[in-house]
Amino acid sequence: MNTQRTTAKTAPMTTAAVLTLTILGTVFSSPATATPRQGDFTATGVKIHESYSTTSSARGHGNPGDGYTWMGGQANAEAVPCPDGSVKDHWTYVHNNRTGVEGYVSDCFIREY
Repeated sequence: MNTQRTTAKTAPMTTAAVLTLTILGTVFSSPATATPRQGDFTATGVKIHESYSTTSSARGHGNPGDGYTWMGGQANAEAVPCPDGSVKDHWTYVHNNRTGVEGYVSDCFIREY
């Protein structure tokens, strides 16, 4: 038995089609990963809390030189009196770069680079 094969031929793409696909690929490709914000602890023995409250359990501590990576934040939480006399009600969820401990820290005790 003799079978005949046929191949489908595709039309060459026009410049406009190539340009459109290139633009769509750029628009719908995954965004470039931004570098997470970094900072450090401003005091020795800063408690890294389980929740954004001074009464929540401490998961660990942070010290100057440990460094942290910003993981998120929580505004309008428990207000904390800062060593400089100010009061802050913003807590930040951080990853201690040296110990690997993650949790909430009052913004009184961290600074961003």
